[in-house]
Amino acid sequence: MDQTRLAAAEAAYATGDWTAAAREYLGAAAGEIQGSGYAFHRAGNALMKLKRTEDAASVYERALEDASYPDRATVSCNLGTAKASLGVYDQAARAFQAALDDPSYDARYKALQGIAGAYYQMGRIEESAEAYRQAALDSGNPDPGKALNNLGLCFVALERPEDAVEAYRAAVELKGYKGRGRAAGNLGMAYAALGMHDRAVSSFERARDEFAHTFSPSMEAAYQASLAARNASNRIEGWTTGEIEPVAPRTLEFPDDSSEEESRFFTITEDEMKAADRDARRRERKERQPKRPAWISASVWVGLVIVVAGGLVAAYLYGIGYPTQQMTVNGVLEAYADGDDVSSYWVAVPATDVDKAMSSLPPEWLSYTISGVERSARTSKVDVTVTLERGGVVTYEISLAREGVGWKVNGVSSSFNSTDGGV
Repeated sequence: MDQTRLAAAEAAYATGDWTAAAREYLGAAAGEIQGSGYAFHRAGNALMKLKRTEDAASVYERALEDASYPDRATVSCNLGTAKASLGVYDQAARAFQAALDDPSYDARYKALQGIAGAYYQMGRIEESAEAYRQAALDSGNPDPGKALNNLGLCFVALERPEDAVEAYRAAVELKGYKGRGRAAGNLGMAYAALGMHDRAVSSFERARDEFAHTFSPSMEAAYQASLAARNASNRIEGWTTGEIEPVAPRTLEFPDDSSEEESRFFTITEDEMKAADRDARRRERKERQPKRPAWISASVWVGLVIVVAGGLVAAYLYGIGYPTQQMTVNGVLEAYADGDDVSSYWVAVPATDVDKAMSSLPPEWLSYTISGVERSARTSKVDVTVTLERGGVVTYEISLAREGVGWKVNGVSSSFNSTDGGV
């Protein structure tokens, strides 16, 4: 290694002259791999400072070729960061995993947070949650609040708002965490999803008033909805004789703020997390399926035959079927979000075509709504508005074809100009 150029590189690096530093480090290596790991490592860092991410990734890869370089785990973590910035999340995950596989690496929380972010972008939400949880619990992590807040986002994506509440609450109570306002706002969103509007309003107002957090449009809408729901419930007076008694609301128990009991999401294993989430989702889908009557008396059927015959013809012409368009779309979206097989919701097309069409959907979202259905006898189109996790909405058009008496998906397309503040 050229020691003169190495000294010049170190001086430039110390003063923040990243262009000169990168040039001199690479010149010091002079194309040699063995013994040049340090020079390539530092050159990669300088190139990252210059936003030359692709060049940085290439230089980090050269540093890793030096088998004698002792800081290869750090280089692997930096390579993962560069690959994630380039949107190559599978390669990023492999680089972060290489860092985690090195027992000498003393900044594991960085690689854990990095691989968690890559998994999230790839739609592997359960694995992302597990990595964020490990990062939050890492004793070397100087800022666990960031991992806790992101863990809450994972639980929201998994439709587990109770666990999201626990993660956000832990983040909000970390005195040194600079994102406490964002975490408090997210806590309000989780409470709102649970219908706990008093707590939602308190969390939103704490985010705004104590932490000066600016609400996103979706957060402002949730705050206003919880505020209206809370005020409406406060106006309800006692029930008088002769009135129908109110249905008791579903209650959820949460530990007090002073409770020292460890929340389950800090102790559940990754396999338990995946199994419990998938089982719960399958049960919910089965419970939402309409129950058909076990039997109907023959006399009723005889009386309905003529009406039903005419109704079936009209229903067919107007695009009515079973399962309905909405049921099919709900089924395919929920199965896709769960990571389950969606082929049963599609017409008979090759699996590669199904995968390609479904990949146009985002890997995660906060919620979705069916905003319109265009019906005809043989084909239908359903407009779905997806609210993205990072804010904003995107509209997708899901086309369906009649199969028997019901409907199945035969295409998914997106309107990218519908993105409002999204990814």
